[in-house]
Amino acid sequence: MSRVLVIDDDQGVRSTLAATLRVAGYAVETADSGEAGLDMALSGVFDVILTDMRMPGISGIEVLRRLRERLVDTALIIMTGFGTIDAAVEAMKQGAVDFVQKPFFAEELLMRVRAATERRHLARQVRLLEQRMSPADPLAALVGDSEPMVRVRDLVQRAAAMPGTVLITGETGTGKELVARAIHAESARAERPFVVLNCAAVSGPHMEQELFGHVRGAFPSATTERPGLIEHAHTGTMFLDEIELLVRESQARLLGVLESGQVRRLGENEGRVVDVRFLAATNTDLSAAVERGAFRHDLFYRLNVYHVHLPPLRERPGDVELLVPHFLRKYSPFEPRDISAEAMRALLAFRYPGNVRELEHTMQRAMALAQGRPIQVADLPESIAAEGGADLESQERGVAAARDRAERAMILAALTNHHGDMNAVAEELQVSRTTLWRLMKKHGIRGHE
Repeated sequence: MSRVLVIDDDQGVRSTLAATLRVAGYAVETADSGEAGLDMALSGVFDVILTDMRMPGISGIEVLRRLRERLVDTALIIMTGFGTIDAAVEAMKQGAVDFVQKPFFAEELLMRVRAATERRHLARQVRLLEQRMSPADPLAALVGDSEPMVRVRDLVQRAAAMPGTVLITGETGTGKELVARAIHAESARAERPFVVLNCAAVSGPHMEQELFGHVRGAFPSATTERPGLIEHAHTGTMFLDEIELLVRESQARLLGVLESGQVRRLGENEGRVVDVRFLAATNTDLSAAVERGAFRHDLFYRLNVYHVHLPPLRERPGDVELLVPHFLRKYSPFEPRDISAEAMRALLAFRYPGNVRELEHTMQRAMALAQGRPIQVADLPESIAAEGGADLESQERGVAAARDRAERAMILAALTNHHGDMNAVAEELQVSRTTLWRLMKKHGIRGHE
């Protein structure tokens, strides 16, 4: 159901319009002033806004101008009285989609609202279609121009061109699955299945069923035959996240698949040939797990043919400046969002123990709180806002200290040049003698007279 907002200071007009539109199947809200209508338009989502041209306070033209400044995605129709056609035409030049002259017939009004609604829906569908049709760069999700990220993208391209297994390492939240998807998308298997299994999400007893499948009667509850995820990935790529949590029994069976290229379902005697490329990821030191006996050394070497390590975000802080606008575009593709300089400074100052994932969640939260306006420090989590504030305060203290040092040096130089002649010094510095004495006292400079 399309939503319409009616803004008019005349109660009779508001009531008539609302009743007419509701009978036609629209969800309608009303506002009795430009100020109230603007607040509703900025806090809600409307397909069409009908606003009177002339109202006390904020006019319909001003409502239009402010909505366009905020890039609010809505179709705005201006309602005008007799003799204001020129103004209505000017409003259309500024972004209104249509105008209707009072008094108007219900059929004419509904026709214009319907046309505006259909144009808006069609424009959205075109944007979505263009977005889907445009070829996506599989490496575009690996945002950053720091040296570590340039190296990661290079490794991804190299690994994608070769057939071997890949071990992806990095702290939680660094984007290991994004790397896996990029390797798959850049490889010759890009059009084939990409199957993901998070080993932490499946309990030990069910892991083998998920990976390898089973035949009917393999265990009491196996009433039907079921292929495992490895078979689903046939001709494509299998990504095993948090591989360090794979139970020992499954480690042995997975090693068998890697060595033989065959998978055997539980309860089955014969293996089935599969063509699968395996990618694995871990946020722990897998070689240390091998030394402890928690992970099979032969499986580790089988998985670690190619190694891609993702650095934590704190080791590439310059990339935050690129990630912030990336997430703004990602979560608001049709309504561009902005961020204040103070909020950006706070984001740049934080160290992100949760890495890129934490920054992404932070941006999602901030955009929800901002509701279309530029993101402010108050929209950020307290931990980030506090650190950013401390960083800003530190910067301000540093600037003040530098200014004081320069000021003291200028006074000393002038005193030396004029051999302590206070009148000449005050004239050079373009201050009064009283101000000069105060500055000398502030900087601990003794008089030369």
